[in-house]
Amino acid sequence: MALRTLYQSFLDSDPSRLRVIAQLWEFELSSSRKADMAAELVTALATANAVDRSLDRLSSEERAALDDLVRHGGAIPWAIFVRRWGQVRAIGAGRIEREGLWRDPASAAESLFVMGWVHRSFDDRLGKPVEMAFAPEELMLYLPAPPQLQIAAPHTTEAPPIQELGSDALADDLVTFWSSLQRIDLQREHVVSQLHAPAARRLLLIETLSVEAGWIHQLEGQFRPVPSAILTWLRADLWAQWSTLAQAWITSQAYNDISHVPNLTPDPVNHWPNEPRHTREAFLSALRRCDPGAWYDLGMFVQYVKHNVTDFLRPDGDYVSWAPRDAHTEAPLRGFDEWDAVEGALIADFISGPLSWLGLVDLGRDPAATMPTAFRLTEAGRALLADGAPPSFHDIDPLEMDDRAEILAPPRRRFERFQLSRIAEFIGGPGVYRYRLSPTSIDRAKQQRISHDRILAFLKQATGHNTLPRAMETAIERSYHRAEGGRLSHTWVLRVPDPQVLQRPEVQALIEEQITTTAATVREEHTAQLIQRLLETGVLLDIVPDKGGR
Repeated sequence: MALRTLYQSFLDSDPSRLRVIAQLWEFELSSSRKADMAAELVTALATANAVDRSLDRLSSEERAALDDLVRHGGAIPWAIFVRRWGQVRAIGAGRIEREGLWRDPASAAESLFVMGWVHRSFDDRLGKPVEMAFAPEELMLYLPAPPQLQIAAPHTTEAPPIQELGSDALADDLVTFWSSLQRIDLQREHVVSQLHAPAARRLLLIETLSVEAGWIHQLEGQFRPVPSAILTWLRADLWAQWSTLAQAWITSQAYNDISHVPNLTPDPVNHWPNEPRHTREAFLSALRRCDPGAWYDLGMFVQYVKHNVTDFLRPDGDYVSWAPRDAHTEAPLRGFDEWDAVEGALIADFISGPLSWLGLVDLGRDPAATMPTAFRLTEAGRALLADGAPPSFHDIDPLEMDDRAEILAPPRRRFERFQLSRIAEFIGGPGVYRYRLSPTSIDRAKQQRISHDRILAFLKQATGHNTLPRAMETAIERSYHRAEGGRLSHTWVLRVPDPQVLQRPEVQALIEEQITTTAATVREEHTAQLIQRLLETGVLLDIVPDKGGR
């Protein structure tokens, strides 16, 4: 859609430009008053015959520039137009006519501007005032449809020797995160330790998507699960879980990928002014041209995007107004020459980061490389981005309980894992997830009003057994009713020759239990602090490792 009418555009022009336009369109003006000149030109130019005659006089590059404008609905940002088709000189009033500049235009863009095919105006269609190059509708009406632009597919490469296959493991991390919200005593560092690497960045992603998708609420800095939304996702089939999580990222407005690229820091004034969803969708339009199953060199694909979807991050074509910093040197990365350092880094991070974590691409590298050098779309990536068939899934083993009250949950047993986290302690993951029943976990289940019978019924159903060992049922029942239960913990034993050492307040604060006048137990996490405090009072300790060599 044109921004201004042809008449308005002519009114904004210098009279000398109007006289040049009339000469180039072979029309003789009868008036010297600008408003009348503009009206005469509109009447003369906005006809099929006049347009056809003008098109016949365009060079191949000028016609290509005009076709480019038409393919974009008649308007594109001025910065993009002149980058593609050449600069337009700043021509003062009368100079174009006085110096005959129209006879030797500096570029195809300048030629179209001098001829009146292209005009300039500001518009806010990109969410902010942006100067646009546009062709008035009165002229576009008579333009033939330009030939469809043929965009070649990116070049493939050989399969890399080292391959890292994508999977839906981020969905398992999502369940780990949701499960942690049921424990208000868990620290963030503990949650991070339970996730796949790179755990901290994956946690930021799933936190953001969880809030945005309505799976959790964030109130006063605290996350709270939304049970109905979480259970709907957990009860869905595996492909629905996978694709829903991937779509949450693809359509996210809150997660701005570029703000997490490790080697970039924000512009100190403008921060990150891009629109994350548009950035992602524009980039994915290039990824969709990849042949599913074929490998692509990452560096070559970055250049492919640079050539074909250049302005995916900055649709206004402005590479000057905001400049991210190099995270190592703090140097501003301003101008189109820094495209590889900014846009190129974002593309590499898209592929090695969220696309890989979501299992939409496989990664590959050479033995000497530490970072991915190649990628390919997975079945899931093809299904989501190229309308392929969803991947198939093997049957998943049920939960497995051993005679130590430990329960193993394989990946993708997500509903069972979430429920299990309500009644058992998480003791290991990711990969195969390990839990342990304990008096504390059973009491926590009781506080959530989970009945003893429901605990037993869940364990039977989740493990695929009609019954549990009688001793296990008895132990759970006794813990539930607080009849019996014990505690087994790993501690250090501190022995000193002088009983007065154990009476010092700074030592007493770190002792778990005093056994004799000269011996006491100390918890693992307090040993380093205890050694330091005793040394400050002039006491050295021998550290005797256990049989495991610790």
